[in-house]
Amino acid sequence: MKKIMILIILFWVQNKTIILSQRCVSYIPSENASKTIHQLVSRNGAIEIPIVFHIVYQAGQDTVSNAKIYSQLEILNNIYGYYNPKNNVSIPEEFRTKGAIPGIHFCLAKTDPFGQITTGINRMKTDVDDIGCRGYDIMKKQSGGIDIWNTKKYLNVFIGSRKQCPFAMSSFPWDIDSLVDGIIIDPKYIGSAPKSYPFHLGYTLVHEIGHYFGLNHLSISKKKDDCTTDDGVTDTPTQSFNYYNCPEYPQYSCDQSSMFMNFMSLVDDGCMQLFTKGQVDRLNAMLVQYRSELISNSCNEVMANDIVIYPLANQSGQWYIHSQNFGEWTGTVQLYDLTGKQITSTSVIQSVGILFPKYSIPMPTGIYFINIRGSKFNITKKIYHLQYEN
Repeated sequence: MKKIMILIILFWVQNKTIILSQRCVSYIPSENASKTIHQLVSRNGAIEIPIVFHIVYQAGQDTVSNAKIYSQLEILNNIYGYYNPKNNVSIPEEFRTKGAIPGIHFCLAKTDPFGQITTGINRMKTDVDDIGCRGYDIMKKQSGGIDIWNTKKYLNVFIGSRKQCPFAMSSFPWDIDSLVDGIIIDPKYIGSAPKSYPFHLGYTLVHEIGHYFGLNHLSISKKKDDCTTDDGVTDTPTQSFNYYNCPEYPQYSCDQSSMFMNFMSLVDDGCMQLFTKGQVDRLNAMLVQYRSELISNSCNEVMANDIVIYPLANQSGQWYIHSQNFGEWTGTVQLYDLTGKQITSTSVIQSVGILFPKYSIPMPTGIYFINIRGSKFNITKKIYHLQYEN
């Protein structure tokens, strides 16, 4: 009986490890990946990368909503553009000081390869089962997917069923094939997804984009005790194996403390906490060497005549302000009465649209002014507000 129980436990542990290790497909990097680049291109501000989401689904399946895509985009821009690991006290101090912000901003594509206006979200119904597991078929219309867009102008993310293979996979920059250069991910792991716990925070795509930019897993060894291989980054400790689940700190490999909480580890979303300065330097170098045309694109800020204001029906003092062409904009929004007294204001950071003010404000019927100021525009619009009676 004891032997049977031991075998059952071993079987469960082995299979659990197999399941949890299916987060990501990654390959041993090619020789080109280890090239050292001694000079980086200096840039003012963040790198801007247009992104398109291709959603391929079967009849009867729930397609991914626009709200899910917006959620994922917000997660990407937070981690790659704003989140500073050095301020996260839950990261062990020995690693926290090495944290860095990649300084990359993603925006939904505004025009398609033919110059037509687009939302950056592309949908196609397919008859192919589990199309995300069928090699690169999802990137080809003739195989039941969607033709990939120009990879020198867009980061292509394909969303399709991957029930029989790892959650996601990505091409590396040094292995570029313009027909298959992108990322494939299962729809369950897009955006904030509580039902997909412990991979529920949208970090699967954060991880895969790391590969797309040239970052490796912290361990690329095929042998558990091999400490001779490395991820090509000087400030990530050498590991002879990858970590899964959510280990307790500290963990050790190759006679040193392991940075298992790195975004390029294979741990649960809740345990992923940082990119390092060395990783940021490496991905910048890879982008300059292999994806220079992609990063030469920009997320053009909308101009004043693109911004429109709609009052919310039956609401007390709230308006929806957005860009007609789905462009992002940054600036401040201020509300004034006829005497010039400011009633409220808010800051907008790279958003398509906002509800202003965030919470309704009781205001008497009358004329008001909304001032919208950005780096390329400063406009004031007169609005008439009617106070609804309860």
